[in-house]
Amino acid sequence: MSALPEYRTRILLERENVPLVKGVFVTQVAEHPEDLPEMPVYLKAQIPGATSRKSRGLVRRIDTPDEFVKNLNILLSPGEWGLAEGVLITEGVDLIAEYYAGCMLDFGSRDKLPGGVLLFSTEGGSGVEGRSGTLLKMDFSLLHPPAVEDIETELKNLEGVEEHAAVAGFLKGMISTYIGYRLNVLEVNPLGVLKDGSILAIDCRAEFEKSAVRKSDWDVFFPPGLRSSRDITELEKAVELINRDDPSGTGFFRQNRDTPSNEALRVATNLCGGGGKMLWEMTTGSRTDIFTMNESDTSGGLSAFKSYRILRVVLAQKDAQVLLLTGSGMAFQNQHHLAAAVWKALRESPTPLPSLLRFGGTDEDKASELFERVSSTLPVPVRTYPAVIFPNAMVDDIRDIAGEAGKTGEIYIPPEGEPSITVETPPGKIYFYPERWKKDEIPPSVAACPTGFLKWDISGLTTDPEAKCIGCLMCETAALLDGNAEILIYLEMPEVVD
Repeated sequence: MSALPEYRTRILLERENVPLVKGVFVTQVAEHPEDLPEMPVYLKAQIPGATSRKSRGLVRRIDTPDEFVKNLNILLSPGEWGLAEGVLITEGVDLIAEYYAGCMLDFGSRDKLPGGVLLFSTEGGSGVEGRSGTLLKMDFSLLHPPAVEDIETELKNLEGVEEHAAVAGFLKGMISTYIGYRLNVLEVNPLGVLKDGSILAIDCRAEFEKSAVRKSDWDVFFPPGLRSSRDITELEKAVELINRDDPSGTGFFRQNRDTPSNEALRVATNLCGGGGKMLWEMTTGSRTDIFTMNESDTSGGLSAFKSYRILRVVLAQKDAQVLLLTGSGMAFQNQHHLAAAVWKALRESPTPLPSLLRFGGTDEDKASELFERVSSTLPVPVRTYPAVIFPNAMVDDIRDIAGEAGKTGEIYIPPEGEPSITVETPPGKIYFYPERWKKDEIPPSVAACPTGFLKWDISGLTTDPEAKCIGCLMCETAALLDGNAEILIYLEMPEVVD
C-alpha cells in the first residue's frame, strides 16, 4: 500500500471539480509563483505517509514575507524527517465548522460484493471514526455509485449539518475521485465550512495500490524527477513485500528516523485505522518522554493473516520497549480476528514486547475474552482496554508495563510436514494433524470456520470449493483453546523479521 501526499491528492480531487482551499506547490526556494496566496499562509512539507506533521514542525503558519523565505528553506532542506518532495503553500481561511469525509474499500464477503464505504462526520479532527453519534456510514457500489440526491437524503438524518446540498455535492465528487483513480483510501480532514456556506477541502490524503494505477495517471502517482525521502529501511522493505503478496486492506509502516532521548520510553505502535493514528498523535504529540518507534496504519478490512505479518514487523524493531495497539473505537476489521493475530504474533515472535491493547469494533467483547484466557500463557505482560478508554489512559501505563518482568517463553517451531491446505489469497498454509483428533465429532477448529471453507466428513478434514478462506485465524485459535492443536497455521515472513 502506497501513500499519496496532499499536493498530489489535490490534483486528483481538482480533476473531479472538488472544491479545494487555494494552494500552490513549490520544490525550490527560488520559486515565487504569481498566484501565491495572501498572508497568512500555511507551509506543509510533502512527505508521503508522514503523520503528526504539525507537532514535528512540518506544517507552519506564516504571517510575513521574511518568515516565508526562512521557513520555506528549512522545509525544503533535508532534516530529521528526510527530504520532502516539496512544500504545499495554502491560504489561511476562516472556518465556522470543520467536518470529516472519507472513502474506504470494503472487500465484501461470501454474501456481499466488494464496494466502497463513505464516512462523514460533523466533527473533523482526531477520533472521527469513534463518534458514532455524529458519523454517517454509507455503503456504495463501485459500479453504480449513489446520486447526489441519495447522499443528501442520508445527510438530512444527521444532526449538525445545514449545508446539505453543498456537502452532498462535495461527497459525490469524492466518491467519483475514489472510484475513478482506483484508490484504497481517500480522506478529507478537515472539510471546512466558510461563512457563506461554501465548503472546501482543507487537508487531504490518499492511499493506493501501485498495480491498480493506469498508465494514463502515472504523471500524478509517479511524477518524473520526484524528490524522495530518506532510504527505505529493511523492515519497511519487509512490509512492501507483505503488501505485494497480500494487497488487501491497508498495511502502512514507516520507522521514525529521529533519535530518542535517553529518558524516553520507546514505543512500537500498531494503530488500526486513521482514527487510531490521530488519537495516538493527539495524545503523544507534545510529549518528550514517549518516543514513537514507527508510524503505522492497519485498516480497511485486512485479514488476520496480514495483521499478524505487520505485527511481526512492528515487534522486530530494535530497542523497542512496549507495543501499543489501538484503533479509533469502530473498526472495519473484526476485532476477534485481530486479537487472534496479536496472540499469534506475541507467541511466535522471537522478540515479543510487553503490550497495551485496545480493541474497538465488531466482536470487541470476544477479543477481550480471548486475551483473558491467553494473557497468562504469554512470555510478556499484556493489558487490554475497552473501546471507551482513550489512549491517554494507556499512555499512563506505559512506564509501568515496561518495567514488568517477563518470563522465558518457548521458542516457536513452525509446523512440520506438508501443509494439508495452501491458501493463495490471503497467503497461508494450514496444517492438520489427524492423530491429534480421533473423535467422530467435528473438531472445534472446523466448527469455528465462519465461511464454511473448512468441512468435516467421514474422511476427515476437507474444504468447500464454493467457500473462501478469509484468513481469520479462528480455526487455529479454536484448535489451541478448545481442541488438541489439531490445526496449525504457518504464515511465511520476510527473512529480516525472522
